[in-house]
Amino acid sequence: MNVRSITRSVSMLAVIGLLPAAFAASVTSQQLEMEKEGVQLIRQVEEVARDVRYNAGRLNSFTGGMQISKWTHVHHLDQIKSLVNEGLRPALTRLTEIQPQLPDWKQQSIDKMLESAKTLAADANSAILAKNDAGTTPPAMNAEYKGLVTRIYEHAEALVKTSDAAGTYAAARLKAAEAGVKVPHK
Repeated sequence: MNVRSITRSVSMLAVIGLLPAAFAASVTSQQLEMEKEGVQLIRQVEEVARDVRYNAGRLNSFTGGMQISKWTHVHHLDQIKSLVNEGLRPALTRLTEIQPQLPDWKQQSIDKMLESAKTLAADANSAILAKNDAGTTPPAMNAEYKGLVTRIYEHAEALVKTSDAAGTYAAARLKAAEAGVKVPHK
């Protein structure tokens, strides 16, 4: 190898080494930080939705039996209420705040998560009221309550699926951007 070919090889390596930086420059560091925060919040929504789904699933299994205490129903409803108020609400509020700064696909996912969370919260509230209004009627004999518990489970399941898909996709895009692969912000 002569000096000229060595110089050309070194120049090529320098250009190749700069390519990832050039691609990464298309996504600003602020956008990258917003994406990271978005991924964390979506994962939080998914985790809380899984916990809500667990509690709703337990309630679903209890609505068929007469031996399950009212306290058990109240306990799981309180768990769901707490998860919605202390877990979902803060994460979704922050996602809503940063939503305009996120890519379009993520904005659409956030809209779907918000829709599921709102209907989940409304049904949880209705289930609590139906449970209280039923007085001494056992939950197994309260068709309205049983239907609401089933819907809570379905909304939680939808929220898990949406947040899981969005989180997985967002994490992959973030990983690609951090590796220097050009990732469009749209």
